[in-house]
Amino acid sequence: MKQVSFLLLLFFSHSVLAEASPVELVYPDGEITNQKLILTGTVEAKQNAQLAPLQSGVVAKNFVEQGDQVKKGQKLMTLDDTLALLDLAQLTAELAAAKTNHAEKQRLYDELLKLSKQQLVAETLIKERLAAVQLAKSNVNKSNAEVRYQEEIVKRHTLYAPFSGVIAARHLDVGEWITQQSPAFTLIENAQLRLRLAVPQEYYGDLYDNEAVNVFVSLDAFKSTPIFAKLERLVANAENSSRTVSALVEFGEAIGVVPGMSAQAQIEFPSKGKNKVWLPKSAIKRHPDGGSSVFYVEN
Repeated sequence: MKQVSFLLLLFFSHSVLAEASPVELVYPDGEITNQKLILTGTVEAKQNAQLAPLQSGVVAKNFVEQGDQVKKGQKLMTLDDTLALLDLAQLTAELAAAKTNHAEKQRLYDELLKLSKQQLVAETLIKERLAAVQLAKSNVNKSNAEVRYQEEIVKRHTLYAPFSGVIAARHLDVGEWITQQSPAFTLIENAQLRLRLAVPQEYYGDLYDNEAVNVFVSLDAFKSTPIFAKLERLVANAENSSRTVSALVEFGEAIGVVPGMSAQAQIEFPSKGKNKVWLPKSAIKRHPDGGSSVFYVEN
């Protein structure tokens, strides 16, 4: 009987202790927030071109070096154009001869027309002189086209910058032979820069409406205020190995930034009107299996 009373007393004591355990009541904070995704990418130029001449030949002179800033239309390199210039001189002489011949044919035709008014010239002869004038004019047009063609050949012995930028690399020296398929320079446009990111495929749907997406770019090389940018486009093609899609973030020109630098982008997804509830860590009960639970009271 005493043993039973002791057990009851022990049970009662544990029950009292359990009931007396302190309980903290927490009122959760709810707010509508935008989801954020932080990724690291590489700065690249919107235009990055391997420049090659439009004509084969020997490099006669280089006008720029690696690292030079160039303007659109600036001369970069010339090839040896000696033979092309000689051909142009020959065709120019032939054009002059064709013009002289045309002028002579036209003079003879005009004189014949004056005599025809006195009815001293046969109609057949007039037609022959007119045909000679037309043939001479055709020869002038032909020679003129050949001269323009050869002028273009001479022009193609010089390589010009197609856009403004910086010479990232020079691939040939004076005296080397180059073809239309051989790159002579690498030109990058450093005024229009963008950041290329690899976005996990599960975020593709959230970023598809890119006009509503804000991006803040932080350059790793500078400790400055993040640059506000916009998501230019998503490349609708996922990589098989990484299951990511490429996102291009355009932020224009930034002082001191060059292609190839790394940068961090904070992407803010558009708000979908969903509340997020913030709780202290103490309110979350951890389980041995890795799960968690929260006790809550309704009403």
